[in-house]
Amino acid sequence: TRSVALSKAIICCVAAAILSIGLTVMVDSIMWRRLLWPEFEVSGLTPCKIGALNGVSPVHWYFTSALPRSLLVAYPLAMLGPLLDRRILPYLLPTLSFVILYSKLPHKELRFIISSLPVFNLTAAISASRILGCTIMFFMASYHNYPSGYALRKLHGMGKLNNTDEIWTHIDTYSAMNGITRFCECGAPWRYSKEEDIALEEYYHRNFTYLLNEHSHIDGYRCLFAVDGFSRVNLRNSIPPVVLVKEPKVYVHGSTINMKVVGKTFPGC
Repeated sequence: TRSVALSKAIICCVAAAILSIGLTVMVDSIMWRRLLWPEFEVSGLTPCKIGALNGVSPVHWYFTSALPRSLLVAYPLAMLGPLLDRRILPYLLPTLSFVILYSKLPHKELRFIISSLPVFNLTAAISASRILGCTIMFFMASYHNYPSGYALRKLHGMGKLNNTDEIWTHIDTYSAMNGITRFCECGAPWRYSKEEDIALEEYYHRNFTYLLNEHSHIDGYRCLFAVDGFSRVNLRNSIPPVVLVKEPKVYVHGSTINMKVVGKTFPGC
């Protein structure tokens, strides 16, 4: 990636090799009571002989056993990471190459590739963050996806009349499908109608006190307030990068011939 100069990399690697060899020679010489560099002493053995002495594992063992047991759920997420963010490839590809090269050795142990786990966890974290971000976005979209339920609750709080007359509220098909259930209804004096196929011009001749409707204008009724609902997702080059766009979805109307409704104060549409 040219992030480090070749000369600097050689100097660092040589220094690290001298320090590591010095430490291992010192420790193993003390333990074995003779001058010993273990890696050099076994360098004359072929990989087959080493495998025969210490046990042989199949070529796929790191990918089918060691990594799944070490990473658990992070393992499939690590494989998904490059698809979600290509910037991780310069870090993941060398790590995968490292594990693949070690897979050619007959004798395999997790400790041989354990240094690769942080990179796999990093890649998994990218996937997890994207999944979490999508989950939050879908949750917020769902939260704003039931506007008529919020509209009816608001109407119950603002639309009470100072008498015992029945308050007839009509709920159109759109509102009934977007948040209103029987659990949202209140008792007397509230009465509800979900009669379908009523033409807009027919509402004027009915005795409904309030309407919950997807249309913003209905003859014989005044729009009292509107409730926004989820419309779409907008992407932008700023923070936050994803914005949920809401638009008026459900309109609450009041009868213009009912003086008790006309005399009340509502936010308007």
